[in-house]
Amino acid sequence: MVQSVPTQPMISPPSIRRRLPRRPTGHIPPRVNRAVAALTPLVTPALCFAHEENGAGGFVAGLTHPVFGWDHLLAMVSVGVVSAQLGGRSIWTVPSMFVAAMVVGGTLGMCGVPMPYAELGIAISVVVLGLSIALVSRATRPWLVLCFVAFFGSFHGHAHGVEIPRSASPLLYTMGFVLSTATLHILGVLIGEVAIRGVKLKAAPSKAGSLALRAGGAAVAIAGLVILGRWVEWMVRVGGV
Repeated sequence: MVQSVPTQPMISPPSIRRRLPRRPTGHIPPRVNRAVAALTPLVTPALCFAHEENGAGGFVAGLTHPVFGWDHLLAMVSVGVVSAQLGGRSIWTVPSMFVAAMVVGGTLGMCGVPMPYAELGIAISVVVLGLSIALVSRATRPWLVLCFVAFFGSFHGHAHGVEIPRSASPLLYTMGFVLSTATLHILGVLIGEVAIRGVKLKAAPSKAGSLALRAGGAAVAIAGLVILGRWVEWMVRVGGV
């Protein structure tokens, strides 16, 4: 008779706690990557054709035009900051809308289609975008921001279009100011992200950074009022008002 050997109960190994890897310091949030990815197709053709022999002057002229005007510079950086404050899809849809509207306005300007009081619209855009930085929140309806960004973007584009040098290539000039504008938008997104979440881009928002950002928005709005006042002064001097 075969005797059965008693078997000892199997002891399951202790559960090993799974440790998820922490996000490394300085990690760029996916929403910032999406913003860069959305604007990259707009700037890649400009980089490809930047060294065309007959159009290099036009490309450089378009590239520098938004940078050397305080009204354009403040507005375009502010668009990026506002999109970062809204978060989500707005971080790339808002800048993309501005660039698209700017291209339409620039085309109209290069074709000689008038846009009355375009400079007035640009000055008001700086005021509105500055106030947006000071007042916007995650509860703000994105479509509202998209509407006024598209509206004001056409004024900025028209100003670029009517000031194209006669010897410049319209295509390369357009690529130049599109590249410059997209770069300024990305800069604004990074400024907004760093102000809200700190230099290390932590997940938890920083109240101090948000307050500083809103104070900066108020300063931009004041700068817009100064630009608006100068426009009114100029109109009075030339008899346009």
